Amino acid sequence: MSFKIFKRRLGILLGIPILTVAASYFLISEMGDRYKSTAQIATGFTTDDDVKLNETPATPFDVSTNFTNIIKSMNSAPVLSLVSYRLIIHDLEDKKPFRVFDDSKERDIIIDEKSMTKALALFKEKLRNIKTLNLFDTQDQMLFAILKGYGYDHETISKDLRIQRLENSDFISVDYISENPFLSALTVNVVCQEFIRYNKTLKTDRSSESIEFLKTIVDEKKKVLDEKTEALNSYKVDNNVFTHDAETKNKIALITDYELNRDREANTINRLEFSIRKIENTMEVKSKSLGKANQQETILVNQRIIEIQRKINELMSSNNEASKGRLSQLRDELQLETSRLDALSANEKAQEEFRQLEKERDNLRMDLQIAKTNLSSIDQSLRRLRADVAGSASKQISTTDLDREVQLATEAYMDAQDKYNAAKNKSLVIGSSIRQILEGQPSYEPESSQASLIMGLSGAGGFLLALVGVLAFEFMDSSIRVAPRLEKLTGLPAIGSVNLLKEKDFNLREVFNDRSSNKEYEMFSHFLRKLRYEVQSSNGKVFLITSTKVKTGKSFLIVSLSYALSLVHSKVLIIDTNFRHNSLTKALLPRMDSRKLLKKGIIDEEDDDDLMLEERNNTHEDELDEPANNLPTRTSTGQRDLARNLINRTKFPGVDIIGNVGANDSPSEIMAGRDFHEMIRSLSERYDCVLMEGPALNNYSDSKELIDYADKVIPVFAADTSVNHHDRESVKYFKSINGKLMGTILNKVKFKHLSY
Repeated sequence: MSFKIFKRRLGILLGIPILTVAASYFLISEMGDRYKSTAQIATGFTTDDDVKLNETPATPFDVSTNFTNIIKSMNSAPVLSLVSYRLIIHDLEDKKPFRVFDDSKERDIIIDEKSMTKALALFKEKLRNIKTLNLFDTQDQMLFAILKGYGYDHETISKDLRIQRLENSDFISVDYISENPFLSALTVNVVCQEFIRYNKTLKTDRSSESIEFLKTIVDEKKKVLDEKTEALNSYKVDNNVFTHDAETKNKIALITDYELNRDREANTINRLEFSIRKIENTMEVKSKSLGKANQQETILVNQRIIEIQRKINELMSSNNEASKGRLSQLRDELQLETSRLDALSANEKAQEEFRQLEKERDNLRMDLQIAKTNLSSIDQSLRRLRADVAGSASKQISTTDLDREVQLATEAYMDAQDKYNAAKNKSLVIGSSIRQILEGQPSYEPESSQASLIMGLSGAGGFLLALVGVLAFEFMDSSIRVAPRLEKLTGLPAIGSVNLLKEKDFNLREVFNDRSSNKEYEMFSHFLRKLRYEVQSSNGKVFLITSTKVKTGKSFLIVSLSYALSLVHSKVLIIDTNFRHNSLTKALLPRMDSRKLLKKGIIDEEDDDDLMLEERNNTHEDELDEPANNLPTRTSTGQRDLARNLINRTKFPGVDIIGNVGANDSPSEIMAGRDFHEMIRSLSERYDCVLMEGPALNNYSDSKELIDYADKVIPVFAADTSVNHHDRESVKYFKSINGKLMGTILNKVKFKHLSY
């Protein structure tokens, strides 16, 4: 079945690829020759030329990031704007420009010779000052319009520009393709040159900021050193401190050592006290919740840590000697708060750790007692030594402190001076690591258009698109289309199909007599003959032809089937029992006499007598043998046959019709008080086949009332419709009429679907 679908859609499957290949060929031929030029630059990223306060080696990630940054920068609007300026200046100044201004486009700005002359000076100024265009400025709008007219705006240039890193190398390749080989060569060289200039300017500005920052630090350190030196000299002059004896010097040195020892012991005591507090805090937290931290307290401790760190940073920035004690205290507090945070965060410690903490706390308490004893001893020694050198020694101690401050200020100044000198040296060689190593040259051979590959890919893409479209259309189409699909959807047997005729005005006689190559006529007559055989071979004479929905072609099918039956000399009577839409009556009886049409009450006896009299007066002798006039006036039971004068002849010999006037009444209401069963029985004796039309079962119940009068029921479906919920309800009813359902007919089948 799939192969038949593809065969039927072969025109689409081949037509779309052919169109895509033709379009590709046309576009390629319109492109013209294209010339490529290539330049290369070396980055030199192994030499670190950034000004940094802390020197750190470059990582592979840093190198990759540098390459990405440099490629993005080369493709950026500022760099490509400089390239645009260079190219447009060349074309405006050179007697042999690469391109001419395209004035065919509609613009709000008028570009003339005066504008071009003015623009040349503006382009040179922007190139010199490394300025991009501001499209909100009227003057820059004119410059942009000129660039656009020449095709030198940065957006157009970037379409044919390719910048990439050569794999596992320190080089970056710059490729450009254009219609002129010299334009391509100039473009790649200008891209390299302008990027190097832009990058050097940018880095120079950044380095200048770093150098100015370092120069400020050097000046501050120099000022601090001068202040310390001046304070030392002033103290010596004011207190006559020039020399001292060896004993005093030794005692002062000993006092210094004791002070250092005292500081160490004090630090030891602080450390031990801090450790004890830390352990006690940990024990307290563990004893309360064994690892369940208080979230609110944790937040407060974090806030306290942040506040202490802020104060420490402020004190460190002030470089005030008087704040050193406060700085040490803040650091202890920071340590304490940090330990509290650690204690609050520990939530999975066990009871064993608690006992271990108790043991450690006891040991630390013992060490603390020893440290306090040592500190007390050191303090006693210091008091004794200070008493001995209360005079001149006190001056010398002050001098020593000042000497130490001068020494620290000198070291800070020298360190800042070294960094400042290093930054100045690096600024002198900024940008020298990036250089152009390969200059772009004009190519004398155009690039291969790869027309065969492009057309092949376009053809394959077109074929795949057509294939997917055909499959999607076929599988998404929910219409019945063919008889086997109707049987599958409804579960009802099919007795035949009738193809759709495209011609609206056709003659049934021509259809059956046509001997030409009209395949539609031939297939139509073939299907009708098959239906005629099915009708003749059935056990019934009265057939109800109905449908589930309107506009399935029942009326047309009844007329066509009647004509096919008449060709084998069968006497056929059509009864238009579709009172809702009496299309059969309108089609076969164009000049209707309402007295000879089926209506409520069948027909009055007065009308019957008048019609018989009128018929005798109007009937010629050569018409007395017509079927409608040779019917008996009485039924087999002896009753008067009222249906005799309802029968009308049609234009097809052997085919008669009983029409109706049309009404909104149901058949039961119209036939009320009349023996319609007897009428149908009597008519079936006189005719070989009686065909009745019933309204759509989904909309009306008329067909259900007419089924009682029929021997066989034939539902008609249209091939261009789908089976919905209401249709399934009607199909369920058809299955319930045991023995009367003859089979379905699928009407309006498209000729292309008959190959299924």
